[in-house]
Amino acid sequence: MAWQDVPALMVTLAGIDSRDALAARLLILTGARSHMIRFALWSEIDLEAGVWSLPAERMKMRQAFDIPLAPEAVELLRQLPRFDGSPYLFPGRGRAGVMHKNAFRTLLHSLGLPDVTTHGFRSSFRDWAGERTSFPREVCELALAHDERDQTEGAYSRSDFLEKRRALMAEWARFITTLPAANVVHGGFRRGRAV
Repeated sequence: MAWQDVPALMVTLAGIDSRDALAARLLILTGARSHMIRFALWSEIDLEAGVWSLPAERMKMRQAFDIPLAPEAVELLRQLPRFDGSPYLFPGRGRAGVMHKNAFRTLLHSLGLPDVTTHGFRSSFRDWAGERTSFPREVCELALAHDERDQTEGAYSRSDFLEKRRALMAEWARFITTLPAANVVHGGFRRGRAV
């Protein structure tokens, strides 16, 4: 999906009263992979600090990773009901106890978006970050848990750029949760006099 279309989708998702729609909104807000959302645990979330801490075993690169949560993501999580007996943000009905792996695809199909994938939202984010912000490339890549530093660079640059990523994700959240006003001109206009 083109990054320009994501705000309209977020409005649509906000109008759907389902856990799957909430999960999709969190996925888009965080730039997370679908399995990260499906298996997200309440114990990984620190709402006060605005951080989602994923252990190494849940990460593709097998390194622990902190995701900064934009205020909009924190608010969404605060409103998310907790189910007794389930450690998951988005529990499922099956034996595994987690959201079904096809839940996002089913949701997108129901919205008439059969060609849109959850992984595509990561591309939408990355395209937006590259085209519309001045954040350094490594910050944008780390926001997606891509650490492309080579061995030498990694030895000297060990930062996870958490606060820079926090600013980037806050900007992304503002963009995708604010629809631009169509055909409205804003300015310091004065009222004209009737002639």
